Amino acid sequence: MTNPWNELGRRVRAMHRVWSSVTDDLTLEQANHHERAGVLPITFSLLHYVSGEDRFVSERLLETATIWSDDWAEKTGLTGGPIRRGTPIAVAEQARLTSIEAWLAYQNAVYARTEALLPELPVERYHEIAFETVPQNFAGGFVDLLADGRPLAIGDLMDALLYQHGMRHIGEIEHARSLVGLQGAG
Repeated sequence: MTNPWNELGRRVRAMHRVWSSVTDDLTLEQANHHERAGVLPITFSLLHYVSGEDRFVSERLLETATIWSDDWAEKTGLTGGPIRRGTPIAVAEQARLTSIEAWLAYQNAVYARTEALLPELPVERYHEIAFETVPQNFAGGFVDLLADGRPLAIGDLMDALLYQHGMRHIGEIEHARSLVGLQGAG
C-alpha cells in the first residue's frame, strides 16, 4: 500500500515551489502595497497562508509550538496579525511587514519542515479522525463542504488546509502582483 502522505507531500512541494516563484522577487513595498479599501495587500496572503500552515502542522501533526513563536513577529516587523478565517477585511488589509527578507526566511523554514514531515507520517494517521463535526471556525468554508456532514480524516483536513488553501492564495498573489507592476510568475 502506498503512503497517502507521500502523495500529499508531492503536491505540497510543487505548490511551495509556485509560492516561491510568486514571492521571491517581491520588494517590501510591493508586498505591503494597499491598492484601496477592500483590496488586501500581498502581505495578507503571505501571513494568512504561511502562518496557517505553520499552525496547522504544529497543532495537528506535531503537537508542538509553531515556528512563528521563535520571535518571527519581531524579525519580520509584522503589524496587523494574526489573521485567521473570519478576520474582518478592514483589519486584514492593515497587515504590513518591515522585512521581506525575514519573512521569506520564515516562509522557507515552514515549508522545509512540512516537506520533511509529510513523508515520515504513518499511513494510519492519514485516516485518523480529525473531528467528528466540523468546528464553527470552519463553518461554510471548503473544509465544511469537504466534510459534508461526516467525520473528517486528518489526511483530508491537511489536504484542504495545506494544498487546496495554498493554491487559492497563490491566485490572490498572482492578481496582486499585477497591481504592483509584476508579471505572473507561474
